[in-house]
Amino acid sequence: MNGKQVLGLCGAALLSLAVLTGCGNTVSTKTEKVTMSAHPVVLTLDANITALHAAEIMPKVSGKLVSAPLAVGQEIKAGEVVAQVDAAPYQQSVSQAEAELMAAAATATPSYTAAADTGERAKLDVWYDMGAISRVEYEQMRSRSAPAAAPAVDTEKIAQLQQTIQMAREMLSNATIYSPIDGRVTAVSENSSVAVAGNILATIQQMTPLVATFAVPKAYVDAIREARGNGSLRVQILTPAGETEAGELTFLATEEDGATESYLAKITFNNTKNLFVPGEFYSIRLSAPQEIDQITVPKEAVRTKDSGDFVYVVNNDGLVDARAVLTGDEENGRVVVLNGLREGETIVSDPPGSLEIGMKVSG
Repeated sequence: MNGKQVLGLCGAALLSLAVLTGCGNTVSTKTEKVTMSAHPVVLTLDANITALHAAEIMPKVSGKLVSAPLAVGQEIKAGEVVAQVDAAPYQQSVSQAEAELMAAAATATPSYTAAADTGERAKLDVWYDMGAISRVEYEQMRSRSAPAAAPAVDTEKIAQLQQTIQMAREMLSNATIYSPIDGRVTAVSENSSVAVAGNILATIQQMTPLVATFAVPKAYVDAIREARGNGSLRVQILTPAGETEAGELTFLATEEDGATESYLAKITFNNTKNLFVPGEFYSIRLSAPQEIDQITVPKEAVRTKDSGDFVYVVNNDGLVDARAVLTGDEENGRVVVLNGLREGETIVSDPPGSLEIGMKVSG
């Protein structure tokens, strides 16, 4: 805000000296008519930070965990083993299934005699496919001229045993759980000694990039959308210590949330300095050269309590009431009011400590 704008703003503020009376006391104070004036957009808003990518570590098999438990805050690399279920029962299942297949194949293995007719050759194909004979044996048996009797092959049983082996090997493989992403452990199961198929053991979130989700007041949406379109929008995410990271406005809703008179928006940014933690709230700042009409009040007019900021408003009967307001940036001693006040209302511009709700203002 330049000096000329500040002077214009101060000139637009209608100040009057009033007297507050209440509980037998008289207090002198200033009041001000709420007016609007044009200023470039500078919005500082609260935003919830979340990870763009996250992974829930969910075992596909149950059993005792034999790996060290994960801890919140632990850094994880993609491909790293994050949990190991006791593999002994699953290895036993694989060995048993393989033994059963070998036994079935042994009873069906033919002698080294010919297989000249089509039926015998079909059997050889089955034996070769299931691994009962080698390639050399397969070729030798096909090349002989005199057919010989061979045991019947129970192809259905062989297929079932092969499927059983495949399933057992998959379960054995699933006993070892790998992280699909680089990230940080942000949540862990209360029971770190047992894995239950389908239950979440831990959550891993990528630390960069991150997403900031927030609400843009209705009055600012058109200007922000225009600035986003022409490339003049500046986006920052701020830490409580004042450090910043640049971001990009990647989503701005097209429909208003009628309950809050705002539009949902999202910023995507790289957490290159590892300043931000998913799940926490931080401030974001949107700046644009587009000017819009905004309400500003003296910073002294804004009071804060546990539920947030408020100002004292004088109603038509001259009585003082407290009004909750959503405040924005402060510049040159004045604070932008994003929501809670209307043009033409009267506020107490510098409330004395003795001011109470219900006091009457007399000129």
